[in-house]
Amino acid sequence: MDKKARIFMVDDDTDLVDIVRSVLEAAGYEFASASSATEALDIIDNITPDLIILDVMMEDLVAGFRVVNQLRNFELFPQNKKYENVSILMMTSIQQQTRMKFSGDAGSRLLPIDAFMEKPVKPRLLLEKIAELLHR
Repeated sequence: MDKKARIFMVDDDTDLVDIVRSVLEAAGYEFASASSATEALDIIDNITPDLIILDVMMEDLVAGFRVVNQLRNFELFPQNKKYENVSILMMTSIQQQTRMKFSGDAGSRLLPIDAFMEKPVKPRLLLEKIAELLHR
């Protein structure tokens, strides 16, 4: 890996963010984070991520979906077309907490993300998924 890929994690669980930061930095990735959808959208232009790991439930129950909408709805947010090729990995426990199934919608118009992982995620599986998404 010549250039270190930059991973941007958006999650309000600071303990999880610290664990993922340790795992990813040990694997040679650059890491940046935000603890809310609002913060993420405010600072993303300064991050220039290669991949985004995104929680759903943060400052409200649908915060992560708002981020996806702003980053993938180019008609309403044409300035975000630059993120068109940035993979989004939704990593959340929303299915456990709501009993609603979202994983089958990944990659659809309803949920235009690249992959979905249910928390908790084993570090090895997370690294494998990140490598897969970065090499698409």
